[in-house]
Amino acid sequence: MDNPYVVIIFASLLIVFSYIFTQISKWTKIPSVIFLIGTGVGAQFAVKSMGMEVPDLNQHLGLLGIVGLMMIVLEGALDIKIHRNKIKTILAAFATSVIILGVTNSLIACIIYFTQSVDFMQAFFYAIPLSVVSSAIVIPSVHTLIPRTKEFMILEATLSDIFGIMLFEFWIIEPHVGQTYFEAISMNIAISVFVSVLMSYLLVYVFLKIKTEIKFFLFLAILALLFSIGEYLHYSALIIILIFGLVLNNTHVFFRGFLKKLINQEKVKEIRHEFVIITNESSFLIRTFFFVVFGLTMNLEGLFDIEAIIIAILVMVVIFFTRALNLKVFIKSTIFPQMLIAPRGLVTILLFQKIVEHYHVIPFSEAILAWVIIGTNLVMMAGLIASGSNEDDILRINATDGSADDMIDYDGDLSSLNDNDTTDSEEKIHPE
Repeated sequence: MDNPYVVIIFASLLIVFSYIFTQISKWTKIPSVIFLIGTGVGAQFAVKSMGMEVPDLNQHLGLLGIVGLMMIVLEGALDIKIHRNKIKTILAAFATSVIILGVTNSLIACIIYFTQSVDFMQAFFYAIPLSVVSSAIVIPSVHTLIPRTKEFMILEATLSDIFGIMLFEFWIIEPHVGQTYFEAISMNIAISVFVSVLMSYLLVYVFLKIKTEIKFFLFLAILALLFSIGEYLHYSALIIILIFGLVLNNTHVFFRGFLKKLINQEKVKEIRHEFVIITNESSFLIRTFFFVVFGLTMNLEGLFDIEAIIIAILVMVVIFFTRALNLKVFIKSTIFPQMLIAPRGLVTILLFQKIVEHYHVIPFSEAILAWVIIGTNLVMMAGLIASGSNEDDILRINATDGSADDMIDYDGDLSSLNDNDTTDSEEKIHPE
């Protein structure tokens, strides 16, 4: 691998294969992440069979994970439109992500407590990576669902990522002298939200005023800078990525009154479209290398350990039971296929790596991590296939009845709308 041309050849082939995997995923509903991890595992077997050492790429995996997390949350935020008729969906996604994260984390902590010989507080901390839904996998996988369900799943997965990382960061917060732990967390959230909202308004305004053609990656660099500084200081910096995407995609909501005069809606639409393309392309690229590197560096020796497989199955039972209970009892929603869409992936791996790097301890077997990721993705695949919808069906619904996305693409004053503004087409598509 010392020859740079060989590296370029392999990297280029990976991108080509990843594109093919994405197309196969659309036809078969098999998550592309399965193919990518399989490619990495296959590459590891090939390297070892030739008597070569697998390069240590764990440090690169962490870097790819951080950048990928930023891009994927931004991608999800740019896919969410805010409308008065969407308040119920937003609140449901918020409640679902919080409740499921808390209950799932507690139950998985019990499993770790009884199987890994650690105290419960440590077990609760170690369980966080396994409790977070992966928006990196949900976002590209739910394109065949009806618009409102798709939007709910994207929002829930994105919030799950953010709340999971916030919970992880809160766990390692060290309060200042004379400050309680609750005060430290409250101050952290308040500062994170205030700075995120302020910077998002400022960045969107400046972004729309820049005349030069070189600006998209400039702003991605600025977002990365703000995110990295916030994370380094243990603030919930991922919020700024979410809020920036929401503000850019919903300027009709955030720029109202006298602020409305500061922007040009036509220019907003043009820039937003270009930003979505760049964000999607970047997310695709980073996702490709991240999951292939994960498969390449996976510890295959302990993968078929019976104890690890049993623990992974117990963890998955908790994951899907908690989702079903929450959706049916608390959210009072249909549970299929939503209960089955709970893949683990990028954030799970990233937080696991953080525990290993910062605390120099392996919280649980890597085989458990691998089987939970693979298992939850296979269950999601089964749920999407059993749901019976496909991309052509969604396009036909949108063409004949009008999609929910079209319904909420409104650039006027929301105060003129009322709760009865839901279109007939939405009622046809989403019967209660």
